[in-house]
Amino acid sequence: MAIKVEPAFLEFIRNTVSAKLSNAIITVDGKSVVHPITQTKHLTNAQKTVVQLYVYLDAVDAAGTITEAKLVDASGTAMITSDAQITSHETGALLLFEIPFEVRSV
Repeated sequence: MAIKVEPAFLEFIRNTVSAKLSNAIITVDGKSVVHPITQTKHLTNAQKTVVQLYVYLDAVDAAGTITEAKLVDASGTAMITSDAQITSHETGALLLFEIPFEVRSV
């Protein structure tokens, strides 16, 4: 049985994730700072179906080495944590989190 994920379901998933994950806590050179999630969108193609969350750090906030990024809810509880080793040199940084999901019949 072939399954097609409809746009309305993808929007539902995106909106639900956006409602739960409000900010990111980014650690740069040992200092953790809260940053807003700047965009949440869904992507589906033949290879994957994902919800993407973007966090932008300007040149000042990204100066140094990013060692950890957490997506948190409104109370600050970490929902997704990622270790990193990203060094920014006089530019900002755009961090992308991808949450893949699969819909299948069983």
